[in-house]
Amino acid sequence: MQDIADAQVAESLDPQVLIRSLIHSIDQVIAGLIPEGAPCALVDFPSHSNVGDSAIWLGEKKVLRRRGVTVVYVCDGRTYARKHLTKRLGREGIILIHGGGNLGDLWPAREQFREKIIQDFTDHKIIQLPQSIHFAKSENLKQAKVVFNAHPDLTILVRDTHSFEMAKNEFSAKSILCPDLAFALDRPSRPSLPESEMVWLSRTDKESMGFALGDTSPHLKGAPLNKTDWLGERPTLTHKLYTFVKERIERRPTYLGWCSGFLSQGYDWIANQRLERGYRALSRGRVVITDRLHGHILSLLLGIPHVLLDNNYGKLRRFYETWTSQSSLTFWATSPEQARTLAEKLLRQS
Repeated sequence: MQDIADAQVAESLDPQVLIRSLIHSIDQVIAGLIPEGAPCALVDFPSHSNVGDSAIWLGEKKVLRRRGVTVVYVCDGRTYARKHLTKRLGREGIILIHGGGNLGDLWPAREQFREKIIQDFTDHKIIQLPQSIHFAKSENLKQAKVVFNAHPDLTILVRDTHSFEMAKNEFSAKSILCPDLAFALDRPSRPSLPESEMVWLSRTDKESMGFALGDTSPHLKGAPLNKTDWLGERPTLTHKLYTFVKERIERRPTYLGWCSGFLSQGYDWIANQRLERGYRALSRGRVVITDRLHGHILSLLLGIPHVLLDNNYGKLRRFYETWTSQSSLTFWATSPEQARTLAEKLLRQS
């Protein structure tokens, strides 16, 4: 195991050099697709507690501000109103679909909403912001191909080389490799001093490899370890107010367009609260073990040494091999036992 860690360190880059390079790549891709100052809609806000999707949303907003883009419309899957989006967008506006890891059939509600937007706006340029692609069933891929290939001006940004090859082979739309937009976030300060030797940010959803929080196998014994996930949240007053207004927009989305400014602010407020919760969760450990992609990205931004495990279809490995394998803060493991051993070595070195 020591040889694996030493080999990674020998080939490593300073994480801030790596992040600046990735931000440069993002800006180049966006500049080639979106005219400076263009009106855009940003659709599919992640109205759920997963910190990673909120990190992407805030990164997207920062990239668009840097480009001088006017975001004229935002929505999630339940506040979407075609009539209102059409009015706000005008003839020359561009539709941007929120990025992430849900292009495929693992999270069907997100894919259905994406396909609806693409079908509803065949006369507008649409850009799918960076996604990982995974279809488990061929019939679902076939359905997506019918929808995507019917659109005359669709661009699909993908965040790993495996997804890029799949997009090129399966879809007629232009496909471009682009880093995850969460890298565009400002570099944060650690919100607290470490409370544990290790934090294990472990998936508890359908992408998990099955290392549940209640796992009692021997690899959990040894140095103090805080094993958790970041899906749970306690709504704040801001969150409750946002939810109150949002529920009324969901009931009558075509008639409550006057609330769109509040809704946009509410999205950003909630996303920022979730992002801060994620930073706090990771900062509790001197070293992090995680099978969450944004556990990895936010650990890089925070400057925390961390060990990666894969999710159940290879998403993290593909992303790591595409962009971040040279990071001096990041180490790859193929099992919890190996992750634990690498994490303990990092603790001894720190």
